[in-house]
Amino acid sequence: MINDQELLFIVDENNKPLKPEPRSFAHKKGLWHRTSGVWITNKEKQILCQKRSLQKDIRPGMWEAFFGGHLAPGEEYGHNAAAEVSEELGIGVNESMLIPYKVFGSDKLTHKEFQQVFGLMLDVKCGEFSFEKEEIDQLSWKPIEEIRNILVVQRSSEWVLKPWDEEVLDWLASLQF
Repeated sequence: MINDQELLFIVDENNKPLKPEPRSFAHKKGLWHRTSGVWITNKEKQILCQKRSLQKDIRPGMWEAFFGGHLAPGEEYGHNAAAEVSEELGIGVNESMLIPYKVFGSDKLTHKEFQQVFGLMLDVKCGEFSFEKEEIDQLSWKPIEEIRNILVVQRSSEWVLKPWDEEVLDWLASLQF
């Protein structure tokens, strides 16, 4: 369940830490905060995608091509990313498994965020995940080029879109596992 009083890692427009604030207040006031985003790929160059639970407070029922969450005050990006993937998918992931890419910032989203993007290589069938029903309704592996068409070409309204999708997809396609 979403905790509106969960404290977020609030930052200024330069990603410098400020006083923590509750999630609901931060989103309502449009405060900058930190998030993690983990793009999971497999050897077939597919991306693990999730359909967000209808219980989510932001973008319920939409598809997205990454996993992650909000950072708590003082939390490191890598720690949050590994913990979020582990919790959401019911698998053991640690920071050493993550491939850090870069931190993107945008005020053109539903809320202002600095998101550290990571890659993660997993060869696990969708049925092998024990995902959180409060977070995820469905999982699906989709080819990178199909995701590129959905996110970059079509800009599908059924999907969570980020300004950096194309750059991240180019980076993922170039990775060798």
